[in-house]
Amino acid sequence: MQLLSALLLLLTPLSLALPTSISFLDNPLEARQCYTTCGSNCYTQAKVTAAKNAGYSYVKQGGTAGGSTYPHAYNNYEGFDFPVSGPYYEFPLLSSGQTYTGGSPGADRVIFNSGGSLAGEITHTGASGNNFVGCSGTS
Repeated sequence: MQLLSALLLLLTPLSLALPTSISFLDNPLEARQCYTTCGSNCYTQAKVTAAKNAGYSYVKQGGTAGGSTYPHAYNNYEGFDFPVSGPYYEFPLLSSGQTYTGGSPGADRVIFNSGGSLAGEITHTGASGNNFVGCSGTS
């Protein structure tokens, strides 16, 4: 009995120091998860959304990023089955995690429609010529 009492006395301060919620796991873990993978590049939902929002902002303003041609019309020659109707625009998704502001666009793109709704993600990686293939989740 004395051993049990001593053990309880030792563990009580430790149990009071433990968090009462695991909410600290919610956002950081989700933020690191791949929403889509293009070739070997993993993109979180936040990065895809940021790229889509930046591209759509340029469309609404009638401009392009840093003197580039992006965003520009995407004609869907490959015949992807996007969940939203067109017309579509393409805008670079950068493997660095930054939002595209001009320069080399890399291989990956976010596709959105004229209403700003996300259509999908595509990449030149693994495609022949200047074609695209779908990133994970885009068919």
